[in-house]
Amino acid sequence: MKTESFKHLTVVLAFIFSFFLPADAFAEYQQRTGDEPVIKAILYHQDNPRALLIYDRQKHHVVDKMRLDDEWTVEQIRRESILFKRASTGSFVEIYLYPKKRPRYHQGWSFYGHPISLWETVELLAHGFGYQAVMHFQAGGAVVPGNHGGSISKLMKKLLPPHHRFALAGPVMLVLPVKPAGEEWTEVLERMNQSHPELLSLRYPGLNQPGILFSRGDDIQHVLKKLALGGKTPIQFPRDLHFPVYCSFRNIPFGQILSKIVYLNQCIIIEREYGLEISPWPRKVLSRGPWPDLPLLKADPHEPQAGHGPNPPPLIQDHLLNHPIIRQTP
Repeated sequence: MKTESFKHLTVVLAFIFSFFLPADAFAEYQQRTGDEPVIKAILYHQDNPRALLIYDRQKHHVVDKMRLDDEWTVEQIRRESILFKRASTGSFVEIYLYPKKRPRYHQGWSFYGHPISLWETVELLAHGFGYQAVMHFQAGGAVVPGNHGGSISKLMKKLLPPHHRFALAGPVMLVLPVKPAGEEWTEVLERMNQSHPELLSLRYPGLNQPGILFSRGDDIQHVLKKLALGGKTPIQFPRDLHFPVYCSFRNIPFGQILSKIVYLNQCIIIEREYGLEISPWPRKVLSRGPWPDLPLLKADPHEPQAGHGPNPPPLIQDHLLNHPIIRQTP
């Protein structure tokens, strides 16, 4: 009994003395000075952890042993914190995430963080699981990471905002709204499946060269010019074609990159004599309507009509259908 009482007394005294110890005793725990990196989200797995940071007013997608600048280095990414190395002091600094929500237990991959955009979520998951990614320009929304799962499909089902869908087309993850521009998302994917980008490389061999393309909202015209230079292929497009592009491709043929971006964003590729032409899908062209509406044609009130509908087409006389058969000599 005396031994247990002594242990309790020791704990109480240690707790009381902690309030009267000088500040130097806890010098290793310092307050933020404002120039440290700010953690937005962590995708953790012991084999491939990744994180999204804000440092020097810029967002950084980081991994272990990655240098932000001459001062800060990401030493180790942990489940809910990141260990940094600071060059000026030669010390290690561990910054905690303090996520908004967390599951009760961990299983497989853990994804914690503060509210981030949908594309930031897609980019982190795609890089973590080894996928390419492209997102429709009308997709978007806020995501609050706080989930775990054993595959990218399980995490995406928990993280997608309402009225959004995703699909895995081989090594590429596609994200789009349920009804982009009034069209069903399944129709967009079906039109993409019917395209054959590998056939473009037969006429333009440069499109078969692997390339790298990252876009976090660049205009489609800027992206198409990049692909034209990388694939050494002339690409034309309408002057009024504008929308942001969200994609992440690594070591993928330029023809595949072009096809995925164009068809997911409801455009098509047309082969012309001088090169390739990118054109919006007719449904989108009609919905955009840059030209004035044509006036409605009204029927002549003095013309006799059968009922309230339009007049039937005139009948063709039988003798007009009788014509001689001309055979072309070989």
